[in-house]
Amino acid sequence: MIRLRRINPWPILTCGVLASLTACVTPAEEQQLRDDIFGLQTRVLQMENQLSAQGKEINTATSRQEASVSTRLDKIAIELQRIKGDIDALRIGVTTGQLPGTDPDQEGSVAKTLSEMSERITAVEDNQNKILGVIDKSVEASRKSDKKKEEKSKAAKAEKKSSTLKNLDDLRTAFDKKKYKTIASEGEKVLAGLKKQKDKQEATYILAESLYKSGEIREAALKFNDFIESKPKDNMSIALLRMGDCFKQLGDAETAKIYYQELIQKYGSSAEARQAKDKLAKL
Repeated sequence: MIRLRRINPWPILTCGVLASLTACVTPAEEQQLRDDIFGLQTRVLQMENQLSAQGKEINTATSRQEASVSTRLDKIAIELQRIKGDIDALRIGVTTGQLPGTDPDQEGSVAKTLSEMSERITAVEDNQNKILGVIDKSVEASRKSDKKKEEKSKAAKAEKKSSTLKNLDDLRTAFDKKKYKTIASEGEKVLAGLKKQKDKQEATYILAESLYKSGEIREAALKFNDFIESKPKDNMSIALLRMGDCFKQLGDAETAKIYYQELIQKYGSSAEARQAKDKLAKL
């Protein structure tokens, strides 16, 4: 008589279930799942780095923007921590074989979970990009404002540094050294600070001649006219010659003739009168 041994079916069933769970994932599919998880980890790491950089830029925003942006960044940081925890759980599940499955439609499968997490990360990325846009605009506006302030500051410093002429003596020294451009740009300030008529006449002449030597013909004519109208005792012949020269260069030959003729009539024996005669002959 042959005895039949009774077999407990539960171990077999248990092994069968586990076999069905693990057998559905091939080595290639398991590697793909690992790669996908690594891809999610990389995206989260990139966002964390960007989040840190964004936090440093907030101080350039307005206080109202700063509060709003900080709150939104905190929410993103919390969500990233949750995602990192879920990714770690997936990684462990794949390693231990407790969460197999490459079917994206299979409820509870790693593939489906990866797909859902990818959507979550995409949503966080979109939100982060919006915040980045707000920060970038604020930073750009702040940089433009800072640049304008810096340019104004530099201009003020340059103007202060370039103001080398303080009085009539400085004006005379600069004229002797033929610093006509410096006198042309700063001479008016010196002239405005003078009180004595004689000093004003001398400064006006120096400024007018410097303007002429600098090629600022129209401004030179106006300043020489001021000098002539002040009825100075010195340099009248030169001033009349320069007036004729200015109008000649400005294309007004008739007015130039008037000044040359006046010069010849009043100061006929001067070197300037001889120059005026030569210039009249060529008009």
